[in-house]
This record gives sequence, structure tokens and C-alpha cells, in this order.
Amino acid sequence: MVVKVSKPELNLREKISELDKPSGIAGEAMLRAETPQEQFNLIGAGRRNILINGDFQVSQRGDFTTASSMPNAYKLDRWLCDRNGTATLQHTTGHDIPGTPAICKAVKLVQTVTGTNYLGVRQKIENPTQYVGRTITYSAWVRSNTPNARIEWYTQGTAQLAIGPGHSGNGEWEYLSFTATMTGNPSTNWYVDAFIDNGAYSNTTITAGDFIEFTMAQLEIGTVATPFEHRSYGEELALCQRYFCSSFPTGTAPAHGLNINYQGVAGWTTFSSTTARSPFIYYPVTMRATPSLTLYSCANDTSGQWGIYTGSWDGSSTQATDSTNKNFNVRINSGISGAINQSYLIRGNWTASSEL
Repeated sequence: MVVKVSKPELNLREKISELDKPSGIAGEAMLRAETPQEQFNLIGAGRRNILINGDFQVSQRGDFTTASSMPNAYKLDRWLCDRNGTATLQHTTGHDIPGTPAICKAVKLVQTVTGTNYLGVRQKIENPTQYVGRTITYSAWVRSNTPNARIEWYTQGTAQLAIGPGHSGNGEWEYLSFTATMTGNPSTNWYVDAFIDNGAYSNTTITAGDFIEFTMAQLEIGTVATPFEHRSYGEELALCQRYFCSSFPTGTAPAHGLNINYQGVAGWTTFSSTTARSPFIYYPVTMRATPSLTLYSCANDTSGQWGIYTGSWDGSSTQATDSTNKNFNVRINSGISGAINQSYLIRGNWTASSEL
């Protein structure tokens, strides 16, 4: 018996050409890339996203999962709150953006009093002049109930305002992106934002209940909005700590009077029997610049001052000394009688900020 086996015709030239075609989402982005530099950025030879904490993983300054009053200050790491009306801020989780890992979070801002205002968050970019003349793409996921919600950037110095597309206002998540060449000279600041405004970086009518929710923000060199670059929590935290860090547990709002994770270190008297100096306390990473230090007292110590133990805890007059972008130490003028060159326990907490 003869068995015939038929094989499908093989077009070798076609198969070889398919080997040259990148596949998947990143592969499609490779095909759209217009320059070798864009392809270089896409293949992972260096991090693409200029923004830090673009998916809001890190919240060193407190737990904001419950909506609370929004100040003009840093709350979620690297993102500065900015509003001239009355609003709340909330760190949201469990959003339903397709394909988003559970670690990815968002920030939600809600106007609480109707007014002619603006409302948003912004990140200042370090050393912005290096991007002058470069083509930059900014992308993010945005949810809002107003068409005045948008992504944008603004440079100070030689001013340039780059406005991205507005949200439809349908209350659902939408992917927004735009590309622009930096023509301004940001000698002072470069702000990258998500805002409710009039489309010209100024006030608009915002009704109570209007909101903007924002996540997976990415700023990258080139004309292609590539998929969001997810970094590990440890990597993102280290990037954030270059600008802000503290002795408090992550998610704990800095405050006086907390006996939580306090800095218990051995000090020793130096100049006299009433002065103790701590060993150097090292920041978890080298900071951007010598930071602004704030010292926090533990329970039962004088507010803002560290305590020293010489048989019992004593609140004291405290100041930070010898601060650099790597470490600092603390001198305690306790007003108590201590033995020279002896070690004592001291306690307190601290925050260090070198935000732009």
C-alpha cells in the first residue's frame, strides 16, 4: 500500500520576511518608530519614562485611600497638588483599565465647591534644559466627568504651553496622548500636568462634583506613545526617595508624638556633660541635594524635639547638624547631667525633602 503525504507549499521568502517583523504591542510600536533612537528606547536599553511614580505606587507621606482635603502641597510622591478652589484628594485602587497590574494605583481629585478655578496635579522635571529641541510624547489614562480635563505641560523661563487632548467627559477611562517639540527654554521649571482648566492653563468654571482621575502617566523622547513602563515597587520607591524620605513607615503621615518606628540610636556627649551628638543617620539613597530636615518628637517628649535616656526619657532642645545629601546627625542640648564620652539612647523621627 502506498501512502501519499501532502505538504503545504512553503514560501521561504515570505517566512524569512516574517522573522524581521516584531510582534506584540511593543513590536507594533517598533514598526511605528521613525528613528533609530526611538527603536533604541523601545528595546529596553535604558528606562523610557522620564516621570517618577507615574502609576502612583508610592505614598510615603501618608495613607490617602480615604478622600481628604487637598492642599497645595506634595502628597503622593513626586506629584504636587495644585488648585485655587476647594477639593479633595484620594489615592484610588482597583481601577478597571484593561491589562493593568494590581500594583498600579491612581489619584482622584474632586471639586467640592463650584467656582472659577483650576484643579490638578503636576510633576516638576529635574534638569529640564537637556530636553530643549527634543520631540517629547506625553501619555496617560484619565477618567473624568468634564470635557475640561486634559493632560498638558508648561515651561517657565522661555514659556511654552503644550496642551493635549481633552477628555470626553463621559466618566470612563480614556487613553490620552500628544507629541510636541520643546521649543521653550525651561530655565526655571518644566511642569507636566493633569488638570481641569480652560485649555490655556487658567481658570474655568468647575462644578461641585467634577473630578479628574489619573494614572499611568508616561513622558518619553520620540513621537510614539509606547505602553506604560511598569517598574517594580522597590525601584520606584528608590527613585522617589531621592527627593523625599523619612524615618516613618511608608504610608504613615509624619507627626509629633508617635512612638512608631522611632530613630533609636546611641549618642555620646561631646562638648560638655549636657550636650549629646548622635552618630550619622544615613538616608536610604543619596538625595538630589542637601535636603530640608524636619525633626519630630516621640510621645511624652517636647514637641519637635528629640529625647535622650539617662535612666529616664527627657525631652530636650534639639537641632540637626552636619547635614549633607547622604546623611545627617543630631545634637541634643539636654540640660541634664551626663558623663562625658558615654553612650545614651536618643529617640525621634525625621523627614528629609529635596523636592524641586
